[in-house]
Amino acid sequence: MSTTHVQSLPNVRGRMSYTEFGEGKRRREHLENGTDRIAAQMGDAASREDFIVYCEGQKHRHPNAVNEGYEVRISWATDELDPSRQDDIQQGMEYAYTLCHELAPDSMCWVTMHVDGEGGCVHAHATIANHDARSGQVINKEGTSLYAPRVQAVNDRLSRENGFQVLGADKEMSTWAQRRDTFGYDSFDRRLGDKVAYARDRSDTVDEFKRNLELEGVTLKETVKTDKKTGEVTAGWSYKAVDEWGPKRRSRKRRASNLADDLTKEGVEAYFEEKQRQAEAQKEDAPAPVPVATVAAEPQPDSPAEPSFDVYAVEESDVAQMAGDLQRAHIDRCRESGEPFMGERYEQLMEAERHPEEQLAKLRGEVDAARREFHDSKEARDALNHPCPNLLAGAWVFAKAGRDAKDPVSRMMADMTAMMLRMLLQQAMEEQRRREREAAERRLYESRRNMWDAEKRLKSAEKALAHEDEREEQAKRVRLQEREDKAVRRAGDRVKYGADADKQYE
Repeated sequence: MSTTHVQSLPNVRGRMSYTEFGEGKRRREHLENGTDRIAAQMGDAASREDFIVYCEGQKHRHPNAVNEGYEVRISWATDELDPSRQDDIQQGMEYAYTLCHELAPDSMCWVTMHVDGEGGCVHAHATIANHDARSGQVINKEGTSLYAPRVQAVNDRLSRENGFQVLGADKEMSTWAQRRDTFGYDSFDRRLGDKVAYARDRSDTVDEFKRNLELEGVTLKETVKTDKKTGEVTAGWSYKAVDEWGPKRRSRKRRASNLADDLTKEGVEAYFEEKQRQAEAQKEDAPAPVPVATVAAEPQPDSPAEPSFDVYAVEESDVAQMAGDLQRAHIDRCRESGEPFMGERYEQLMEAERHPEEQLAKLRGEVDAARREFHDSKEARDALNHPCPNLLAGAWVFAKAGRDAKDPVSRMMADMTAMMLRMLLQQAMEEQRRREREAAERRLYESRRNMWDAEKRLKSAEKALAHEDEREEQAKRVRLQEREDKAVRRAGDRVKYGADADKQYE
């Protein structure tokens, strides 16, 4: 079994130094002897120092962030992972690395293993960088939340999947078949539970289950709650129906957990998932239909259900940042790496910003070339669908010559030879067409990717130009407003000066 503890790290370098050498007398001894306390380590960077520099660099990218990273400490009991066995230490390290990417999939991490703790157990210090490479934002929110309940829940799930024990005994799930007899024969709970179980058993999906509940006169209500302390979001179901058999006809409600665990939201969803898996398993176990041998098949047109390769739809997520943002990102990266940003890349960005028309024309040319390559690849792939009749025609001529033989034995031998030759040629042709089709499909997909990339660059440039025109128009309005304000101030000064002069002459 394993325990977890989450700690925020305003200074990753200091914490990584502790996990490498320790503190106090132990640290001094390691530094004097040139040793460390690391039993094993692994991570997403080339070295510990590279990971530390990465976390520090991301702190400059997010100046409002308080922490450079977070540490998740995982500790196992000695009867589960033996500190004297290197294989157990390696298993714990790989598990800690997997846990980090389950908690924050798009953040870099570094795992350090120790066996020199006070309890002598195997434990991991897993440091996660406070930066999401996919979204470009800091972590510890929504899908990358590092609140203790979520970390413990993910750790329990991974422990079960990897064969580890889970801290605390799992509660046995109660079913309606077990709980049904605990309610009175004429009780409302028993009648309501029977209706819900009946609607569930005759359904294949959650939506169908809800429709069948309405037919049984049962209303399903879902309640979502958020824990203010931990931020954990939970959803629960309750069932409502009219009590026809009670002393008074009225609507009554029961929480699903009060009936049985398999009638709760999690239980019903797990029931349908298991039912779907069983249906798929039965479908896979069913005998496959025997294919009918054919000499040549006519090429079939593309199915209307399949997406056409000629259609390309650009979404907002596909559009890159503007040209100005690219320049700033280039400068930031160069400053983080300590390299001068004035170079060929910067000159290309400046040239694209100064001459947008030439850049657009170049991008349009790339799009046209990519589209031509894509259509040529598609035509080549479609051409492979047509069989080549030359070899089969030769086999047919050979068979006809055999039928023209004079004696029956010669004709029979010629026919058998022609049939064997025909079968061999068919197999060779099918294998050749399969290989050529696979190669053509690979070329088709590559050309389609190149076409999409070219169109994305064109869309990005067009959007950058639109933003540039908008910025110029806004700057022009700001300049006009400043001129008007200055003119108003000058007019006010002249009026004030004239009034003071009249007072002086009086």
